[in-house]
Amino acid sequence: MKMRAKIKFRNSLLSRYLVIIGIALVFIPILIPVSFLASWGTNQLLHWGEFKSPHNPYNKLYGSGNNLAAAWHKEAGLLNDKTPEEIDSKLRDLKQLYPETSLFWVDAAGNTRLQLPEQDTLPEVWSLKDTITFMKARVDADPFTVVAFIGGNSTTDQGFMVLELPRKYMIKSTVNSQGDTRFYGFFLMLMLSFFLLLSYFFIRDIRKRLLRLESSTTQSNNNGLPSKTIVGRPDEIGRLEQAFNRMVDELEVSRKREIEEETLRKDLISNLSHDLRTPLTVLGSHLYSLRKEPLSEQGQQSLFLMESKMGDLDSLIDHLLSYNLLSSGRYKVTRVNQDVLRIVRSSAAAWYPLWEKNHLEADIDLPDIPLLWEVDEQGFRRVLDNLFQNLIRHASSGGYVGLATAVRQNATALVISDHGPGLNAKSSAKGAGLGLLIVDMLLHEMGLTRETESSSSGTRIYIYPTSL
Repeated sequence: MKMRAKIKFRNSLLSRYLVIIGIALVFIPILIPVSFLASWGTNQLLHWGEFKSPHNPYNKLYGSGNNLAAAWHKEAGLLNDKTPEEIDSKLRDLKQLYPETSLFWVDAAGNTRLQLPEQDTLPEVWSLKDTITFMKARVDADPFTVVAFIGGNSTTDQGFMVLELPRKYMIKSTVNSQGDTRFYGFFLMLMLSFFLLLSYFFIRDIRKRLLRLESSTTQSNNNGLPSKTIVGRPDEIGRLEQAFNRMVDELEVSRKREIEEETLRKDLISNLSHDLRTPLTVLGSHLYSLRKEPLSEQGQQSLFLMESKMGDLDSLIDHLLSYNLLSSGRYKVTRVNQDVLRIVRSSAAAWYPLWEKNHLEADIDLPDIPLLWEVDEQGFRRVLDNLFQNLIRHASSGGYVGLATAVRQNATALVISDHGPGLNAKSSAKGAGLGLLIVDMLLHEMGLTRETESSSSGTRIYIYPTSL
């Protein structure tokens, strides 16, 4: 059990997501220094590229500001304890080495000494204010300025010397805080984008599989059942896909069993109906012979009751056969555009003697204008016969049967009405279900619909085309 649980967890969506989070947590501490090193290396490469650039011939001579400042401080340190004449000589040599520079030095008394070349803006004697003003003006300015104490530090008290060089002769250093931040942010975003992309593909895969499962639930195959889906990885969604496919298999088995049971039921009804016809025919002939014999009043009543029940049983068998044919699609319906009121009048004439026998007052109010519907005449007569038969059985106590037309759902409808106890009465609940079911099935085949209004004061049945 524990091993199975471990396997399920290892193959779960949660475990895969935790792997992504774990990778992020492990690499974030590494990401920052790696991004910094990558940024620093990129800046160094750019700096080296600029240094090697053939477009500026002074690159190799002066280098970057850092290189030039280091060289100038080194030369100043070498002049420790040198005489003013030696310092002047050294500056002339440096001027020849760096011809684009401006050089001068100030002695310990603050006097401006040698200038290469001469500059009118420099004071002859430097005060503390002059020194501070000069230093402030040269910070991050053009020309690039380097101030170095002669002797290497201020304790020697030999003054200072200054180098100025226009920045156009120098390498533009890319190794600065702005460049570092720019490339550091770039590499950091690159790594973060990798994790975001990884998360995107993870979510997209889940969404794709869920949409595929949804598509399988909405698409049906030839037998009207959902289609099977493709089973992916054995995670939660994979197990859901497997369960869905098992459900489809069970539905297919159930549908197959249902079809077999339906076929068996239809065959059973058909066989029973035909088998019952023979004994009913024999019983009917014997009852007919028995009626010719002299019987007592009680015998005559019993004979009438048996003939009535045999008629009911014969009608029930006929209903079963019709239902069996309709449900199996073997009932042939040929729709022809014809006057249905003619069929109603003809059917009512055939039933009129039975209405009189059952003391039903017939109120036939049908217009002379033909009512043309596309119906199967035999099937429509069967509908009327079933409805009239139900009326005699369950609504004869009302003593009324009405045939008329009315407007229903923007169409002319045939109305069959009675004054019986209604379909909800107990006397109407038995025996009317199968006949009305056959009526609805036949009407559906002919593009008609039945609508019933029933109460304790009577029932009105409307028959009209489903769509015009």
